[in-house]
Amino acid sequence: MIPKAFEVGDMVLLENIFNTIAKDELQGKFDPNWVGPYIITKVFGRGAYRLSTLDGEVLKNPISARHLKKYYI
Repeated sequence: MIPKAFEVGDMVLLENIFNTIAKDELQGKFDPNWVGPYIITKVFGRGAYRLSTLDGEVLKNPISARHLKKYYI
């Protein structure tokens, strides 16, 4: 498996983890699987990234690369 690598300024989509942890199987069935786009604002070591919204609001916790995918315009 090729590790994902993103750079500051890249636009990404964030996996909607609420679809996968829903207690009721049908609860998240029609929700989108990916949310965003977000912008990479900081790169931490070992595949963790700080994200911000397009409005500049920074997300509280770093996000693992396995929950991100590149957003293409």
